[in-house]
Amino acid sequence: MPQHVIVDADGINDEVIPFIVAINSHDGRSPYQVVVTPWRPVCGNTERLAVQDALTRWTVRHTRNATERIREARRTLGLSIRYYDQWAAEETALARTDLAINQFDQLIDTLWPLDDTATARSARTREVRRDRLHRLFADEAERAGRTAYAGERAVTDYLDHYAPIRPSAASGLRGNLSGARGLRLLEGIDDELKSTAHRRLTQLRQR
Repeated sequence: MPQHVIVDADGINDEVIPFIVAINSHDGRSPYQVVVTPWRPVCGNTERLAVQDALTRWTVRHTRNATERIREARRTLGLSIRYYDQWAAEETALARTDLAINQFDQLIDTLWPLDDTATARSARTREVRRDRLHRLFADEAERAGRTAYAGERAVTDYLDHYAPIRPSAASGLRGNLSGARGLRLLEGIDDELKSTAHRRLTQLRQR
């Protein structure tokens, strides 16, 4: 997109680069889609998440008429600009909302609940994940303060770079971890977790 997005210009002044990504399947398995993807250069995070009254992903119709293509392009740009305007406003609000460590732990438990019948291995995995998230939160808090914004960045950082994934043979990426992570970002596998974190943290600023 032509202009970068600035979160909390009077505070942390965090720069985010807005992209539009077009995804198409030529074998008929999926429609032509457009995705908005905010990218934060500081940590290389893809910040895509659902915000109020704005779309993060939509389908573009296949049309033959040139005029219709122009209309679709204008519609796509309009939806993207609306998304980024709303996204920047909500992220700025999070940057001005304090987040205590026990509130961050509650967020972690919401995103990755542990069942009462969980095995010892699952419990260990939970503790390893929690420890990683705590360290990511501490790193983010050094620059952005102990805020809901830092908490959301920590969750996004974990999902983008540290969450365990297993590249499948079906994807053609077995053994290619970086390629599998890239495909996961494009396909939006973790979008719902990111959006859930965003909604929960947004509720804190409304109390």
